[in-house]
Amino acid sequence: MENSEKGLRAEVTTSYLRLTDAAIRAATLPQGKSQHYLHDTEQPGLAIRMRATGGRTWVFLFTKPGTRGTQRKTLGAWPKFNEKAARKAATVAAGEVVIGVDPNDAKREAKREQLAEKQGTTFASLIIEDGPYETSLTGRQVVNWKPAMSALRRGLKDHFDLAIGELTRRQIMAAVDRIAKTGKRGAAKDLRKHTHTLLEWCVGEGYVEHNVLAGYRSPKETRAQRVGRRTKGRALIDEEIIKVWHASGKLGAFGQLARMCLLGGPRRSEPTMIEWRKHIMDDRITFDAVWTKMGLHHDVPRTHLVDEVLAAAKHFQRATSDYVFPSPKTGGQMSGFTKMVNRLIKEADVAKFTMHDLRRSLRTVMSRCGYDNEIQRLCVGQKPRGIDQVYNHDEQWIIRKMAFEAAHDYIAELVGAKRVGKVVRLQRTNPLDPIKAELLGRLREHYAAGGA
Repeated sequence: MENSEKGLRAEVTTSYLRLTDAAIRAATLPQGKSQHYLHDTEQPGLAIRMRATGGRTWVFLFTKPGTRGTQRKTLGAWPKFNEKAARKAATVAAGEVVIGVDPNDAKREAKREQLAEKQGTTFASLIIEDGPYETSLTGRQVVNWKPAMSALRRGLKDHFDLAIGELTRRQIMAAVDRIAKTGKRGAAKDLRKHTHTLLEWCVGEGYVEHNVLAGYRSPKETRAQRVGRRTKGRALIDEEIIKVWHASGKLGAFGQLARMCLLGGPRRSEPTMIEWRKHIMDDRITFDAVWTKMGLHHDVPRTHLVDEVLAAAKHFQRATSDYVFPSPKTGGQMSGFTKMVNRLIKEADVAKFTMHDLRRSLRTVMSRCGYDNEIQRLCVGQKPRGIDQVYNHDEQWIIRKMAFEAAHDYIAELVGAKRVGKVVRLQRTNPLDPIKAELLGRLREHYAAGGA
């Protein structure tokens, strides 16, 4: 039942007149009402439903024998569905009511058949290349659509032949557990996350009635796990930076990408999307806001070290790809970081670290150069806690440029690279407000001198 009689009376008002095109066109919605019914005086049950949005729809209102309350059958939208067609449809519906048939049964059955057909769609047909789900992700410009599709195809390959409506929570979690037992906890977490997102999309598209992963919660972590998580991650010491820098020069495009992560502080996936023609500017490298976790635009100035990385990356450029750091296998976006980081660790002969630790290492270097936590956050694309209220956009860029240049000169001294200027370090003070005052003074001098 779409609406009960009580509900109709509470929500709408009604009028009675012979429903013609002229009468419908002249009718207006009573003030303060969200909808209004115009009842035909000649054909019982026939009415026009007027809505605040401007829509006007032919409906047939009826009460099934042996039941209470008014039900509604939608006939068609006026004026495309004209008066003649509406009266004919109302007559058919009235006849069905007389013989005890619900006029909405045919519509409900069609919906059930459509749902059954969709639920019978195989899992494989939804996630194939250029299939419905991939098309949805790319159409909505989801940044990580490639890793998401890869995770689904690898992790749930044993269930490709199942209808999507037959895929159970137990089967999904068994696949997640298998990956976790191999030590790839991150990959296991990603599979659960991407599968949950897929099933939410399936609900919205009518492939399933509900998400079988809805309400799933991971086991509550123990105190030991919390401590381990809090201490997770580290910054490389100077000796390790030297080793990693030189070792990365032996690992092709990935090695240059690793250097960029150390110099620019992006998250590991962000440099994989940099393209020569779109993102390499004369004075900076730009990272689109849609790539970043915080949705913030991120620029890295082209210092002497950054230019060295770009020059080295030119050797790995593909004719069929514009990516600065292309995949050595496909020429597309680079992936498979875990294996490559392990190669880098082995080549450099240093303690285990992650790509994110290179980001932490840059912040540590900036700290050693005297730039406080707020400026570091600004440089690595995190939301500043107050600096955006102190400086305008141009001033922020110069602050970032100064901090990056200082950090890169510091790294250049470590790795023996040729540097072009003097290391600009700020005097560490406590509290750090004097640093900001000094920076603002430098900015004013810069503008006064007409610098860029």
